[in-house]
Amino acid sequence: MTDLVEQEQKRKRDIVQIGTAVGKPGEISYGWFEIVELPTGGLERLPVIICQGREPGPVFWFTAGIHGDELVGVAALHDVITAELAQQLRGTVVAIPSLNPAGLLTEQRKPYYNVGDPNRSFPGYKKPKQEEADGTEINSIYEEAMSRLFDVMKDSADFLIDLHTFGLQATPFTIRDRVLYHEDGDKAEAESLLDRTDELIAAFGLPVVNEYLAGKYFDQKLHRSTSGAALNEARIPSFTVEMGNRLVEPASLEAAKTGVLNSLKWAKMLDGEIQPITTVPVPALEFSTKRSGVPKAPATGLIRYRVRPGEVVKQGDIIATLHDIYGRLVPKNSEIRAEHDGWIISLSQHLICYQGSTVCNMAIRDDEPMLVPYPKEKD
Repeated sequence: MTDLVEQEQKRKRDIVQIGTAVGKPGEISYGWFEIVELPTGGLERLPVIICQGREPGPVFWFTAGIHGDELVGVAALHDVITAELAQQLRGTVVAIPSLNPAGLLTEQRKPYYNVGDPNRSFPGYKKPKQEEADGTEINSIYEEAMSRLFDVMKDSADFLIDLHTFGLQATPFTIRDRVLYHEDGDKAEAESLLDRTDELIAAFGLPVVNEYLAGKYFDQKLHRSTSGAALNEARIPSFTVEMGNRLVEPASLEAAKTGVLNSLKWAKMLDGEIQPITTVPVPALEFSTKRSGVPKAPATGLIRYRVRPGEVVKQGDIIATLHDIYGRLVPKNSEIRAEHDGWIISLSQHLICYQGSTVCNMAIRDDEPMLVPYPKEKD
């Protein structure tokens, strides 16, 4: 690459523009990224915040609120992006505190103009014959908008973290996607991407739970999630953070803020030591884990939990007990026990529990590789 081309690329990179927001050294800039024309008039727009330091450096994207009822990430970005940060920063932070303003307004998971999960709306890999078969498929208007946003992100971002929450009885954790590669030659690049992503995840500071295996990953279109597409389509170190409770609860909020600042320190965009997260549980096990919706309720009854989110359990430990309406233990299968060693991500039931229902989500042992080939047509 010639010096002239390098200088031109650097010049373009130093000018970060997302929609109407244009970065300015040492300042915070605000603007909009238009996504949907509304039939009643007006436009649906994503709020964009650009915080640019006075010195050059990477471009770090933080997104939140793609599910409109998940709020901790929205508040965390508001609290972290300050005038003080702009003075200390090297490089640029691009923040979109709500990827789903319609869902935020209505306190719903998805926007009212999109049928499916909004976090399956980014571009992603299709098998060769599937590509041909889907050639006449019409994307939703939200998918079209996210495709345009993805192009902008792909051109500018060095790193991306997507902030979510998990449920009303959950503890924060990070989701680590498996890195996919084509068997015709990009495995070395995928290995490097996995290493960089793992470093970033470790710096954030929350316990790590591996994403589903490749088959289920594609079946659920998780490769088209915000971070899944950034990682496996754009090849940008990326991951999803699940910040526990959906409401803006102080302990989770502090954990999110600490993690975001840790990420910027890891990227050498901020000075200072990476800080441990102390406001929420950070269970540490000697093995890698994946998420699993086990155990299931063996009977119907009123459930009483004996564990809390973030608690480490061993196979056979009592997770909960089932009682009848009079408070007595149900006659059979009243004890619900852990089927695996691991830790509790979330509690799934409130009081009423039916046979076969998921009792909790657990992080359990995962011995599967994190680097896997893209599925072939026969898969």
